[in-house]
Order: sequence, then C-alpha cells, then structure tokens
Amino acid sequence: MDELKTTDEGSGPENGAGAGEALGEGVSPRDGEALKPSSPHSAPNDAETPAKEDSSEAVILAAGLTKRYGRETVVDNLDLRIERGDIFGFLGPNGAGKTTTLLMFLGLTLPSAGSVRVLGEDPVKEPLKVKSQVGYLAENMGFYGDLTAYENLSYVCELNKMRDYGEKVEEVLGLVGLSEVAGKLVSEFSRGMRQRLGLAEVLVKDPKVVFLDEPTLGLDPDGINTMLELITRLPGERGLTVILSSHLLYLVSKVATRVGILKKGKLLAQGSIAELAGKTGLEADLEAIYTYYFRGEAA
Repeated sequence: MDELKTTDEGSGPENGAGAGEALGEGVSPRDGEALKPSSPHSAPNDAETPAKEDSSEAVILAAGLTKRYGRETVVDNLDLRIERGDIFGFLGPNGAGKTTTLLMFLGLTLPSAGSVRVLGEDPVKEPLKVKSQVGYLAENMGFYGDLTAYENLSYVCELNKMRDYGEKVEEVLGLVGLSEVAGKLVSEFSRGMRQRLGLAEVLVKDPKVVFLDEPTLGLDPDGINTMLELITRLPGERGLTVILSSHLLYLVSKVATRVGILKKGKLLAQGSIAELAGKTGLEADLEAIYTYYFRGEAA
C-alpha cells in the first residue's frame, strides 16, 4: 500500500507542472520526445490508414502531423484516429516521440507540418477551447507541499473559475481513494498518492479527454495496480477517452483497447491488439506484436 512519508518541500509547487498549470496557466510540461514501417519481408505498414474525414465518433484526428527541432524530426508524418471511449496506448521507447505528440494534441507545442483536431477543434488556432475540454497528467506533477490535498484541488478550481466546487473536490478525492487523507499536507504524500492526486486534479475539471504521460512511473506494484484500476474505470464510469503514453508493454496491455507503436518519430502500427495479431499472424500478445514491428522496421 502507499505509505505516508515526509519530504522536504517549500511553500511553492514541487518539480513538474504546478497545480492547475499543466494546460497553459503557467508551467508547461517537458517537451522533446521523439515513427515507418517497412521491413522488406516482415512487418506490414499498418500505420498508413489516413485520418478519416468522418469525425462523428473520433475525438482525435491527426493527418501528416510532424514536429522538427532544427534538422531533427521527432514526430514524422503521423496519421492517427482515436475513437470516443478508447483507452489508447502510445507505445515506444524513450525518445520515440510520445510526449511531443501529446503536446501537439494539447496545443502546448506547435507542429512543423500537418494537422490535428481534438474534439473537432484545432489546438493551434483554438488552444483554449481544447484545453477547456481535456486534462493532462504530466510525468512529473507539482503541488503545493504546505497545502492539503483538498486545498490543492480547491486552488485548481479557483484558477479555473469554478463555482461551488466543494462537492466536486470531495467526489474526485473519493474516486482516487484519497478521501481519508484529504486533510493531510501533500508534503507527507508518497509518490503513489501524489500520482492519484494528480489524476484527481485532471478529473476535477470534468474533461472529455484525458492524456496520461507515464502515469505509473516510479510507483510500487500496489500503486501501479491502483492506478491501472482507476484508468480502466474512466470510460465506463465517466464517459472519458483516455490517451496513455508509456514504454511499459505489460502495463499498457492490461488497460488499452487500442495501441499505437512508435519508433524514432514514426508510427509503425495502430489498432487493437486483436487486429494487430490478425495482421501479423501472431497470438494476441502485445510484447510479441511490438517485437515483430520493431524487428520488421529495422530489417
């Protein structure tokens, strides 16, 4: 179980995106992660399905989405469709382009080419409309250590000009299992408890889409299981679409309804595990499918 533990913290937010700041209030999450199929004899190009014009059930449509830093291309011509109610797992090693892709979806970094629509809105032209409908759990969330969990979430609500938010704060703290420690200082929270508080911060604004960047990083096994159980409940209980970025295959395989496999800025494949198994002739095992595409691309 997550245990309370004391850490040295000042009165300001900890490292990472500060409370209420991850979507543009002040602090931006880190940018800079860095996808082509095509083995001559192996992995098929299962990433070339273009973004469809019919967006009736799509919450994210990307077409030719590209990001360059100088001469380096970190996201390369990405076509992607994510459906309403999906738990979509972005898979790839560190530097594959996962975080940079999420930041373009959020309007926190501008694409070099291509386009993306989130809930029908262009995050380049209408970033505030996108940010008002989505939530983002950064890899390293920051909170005020000298405030309680309840006070931190109340501050987020005030930043977002929410009214009569007391019941909402209590609701999301209950959802993530922190009701009993709502009055504890965040400086006394373990890593797992802070991650759950981060998820509560995302949910308190009633988003339609949530982006989770390595949400289990640094958690112990019990904390990982708790976070994954929370994630699987979000589409059914709250009608959310979840985009999950991780390099941990076994974790994504437990929760994702569809996946996208990225490598060096290119999308190698996208689809459900069953669909990708059918295309590759493999068992419905995500690790085997992932290895197949990586070896095929490299061949």
